[in-house]
Amino acid sequence: MAAYQTFTSTRFTEPDLPTLVAQLRAVDTTIGIGPRLGGGPFVVKKTTAWTTQQITAAQTVIDTAPATSDQLTAQALIDAMPIYDRARDAVIVDQFNVIRARLPTPLPDITAQQVITAIRNKAGQL
Repeated sequence: MAAYQTFTSTRFTEPDLPTLVAQLRAVDTTIGIGPRLGGGPFVVKKTTAWTTQQITAAQTVIDTAPATSDQLTAQALIDAMPIYDRARDAVIVDQFNVIRARLPTPLPDITAQQVITAIRNKAGQL
């Protein structure tokens, strides 16, 4: 049976939801969070009863999670890219590697994951 806990926060910004969920799941992997309406309380559920330590940890996460931003939203979209987009990017990287190998001074191959990581990092800097 699900166990619900309501949390209020004095924070002035909306937390970045993907980061908030990931940090809450570090407290308990079964945690889920419901929609927050009009700046109201956070309602968090999990499959087992809440312990005092879990309540304290979840409150800390809610109060300190980074605020939502365009950068974090972009990074979440990059992390959730569909396989089609990842496959397309891998093909482009393969073509870059063909060119890199044929330069007068050949350059080592780069991986699709290195490119995706670089894009994700750049999104975080913009």
